[in-house]
Amino acid sequence: MKKIMGAAFTLVAKQGYEATSISQIAAQAGVSKGLMYNYFEGKGDLLEKLVTTALDEGDKILQGLMGDAPGQTLQNIFEWFFKELRDRPGYWRLMAEFTFRIDKFPFVHDMATEKMKSYVDFIKGLLEQLGFPNPADEARVITALFDGIAIQHMVIKDDYPLREMERFLIGKYCNKKNSNIAT
Repeated sequence: MKKIMGAAFTLVAKQGYEATSISQIAAQAGVSKGLMYNYFEGKGDLLEKLVTTALDEGDKILQGLMGDAPGQTLQNIFEWFFKELRDRPGYWRLMAEFTFRIDKFPFVHDMATEKMKSYVDFIKGLLEQLGFPNPADEARVITALFDGIAIQHMVIKDDYPLREMERFLIGKYCNKKNSNIAT
């Protein structure tokens, strides 16, 4: 099943969901088309499992990013995010496709909405501990920045200033003396 999901991820990230067939996924995974249906009801079911797996992976990663202090945890999150953009562009292209075609994938909307709420709440808690005014709004801004930065990097690629943005966000949100916190 892992080989099938890996093949599906690679093909959908490269070609898009519509252009990827079950036959192509089976061939890429080195399994028969019939075996695919032992694990998945169809391409939509496979897609749902890909998204579920990605979200579960995100939760595990977040636990591993916990630092000794809220600023360190937030810095770890920023560093992880920018490293991911540099190292796994295919993953982010796939997530963007799901996002931009959300009408076609209602289950993605429901899962993404719930997950986004939990991530915003988590970041809000870190910002509260750091003493930021309006931590809920700042948390929503940070998650929106992640989306925008990811999209701009996908479009502009190497010309997008990833390292500069990473340094800027770490300086703004993780180092209390450098932030705009009213003391």
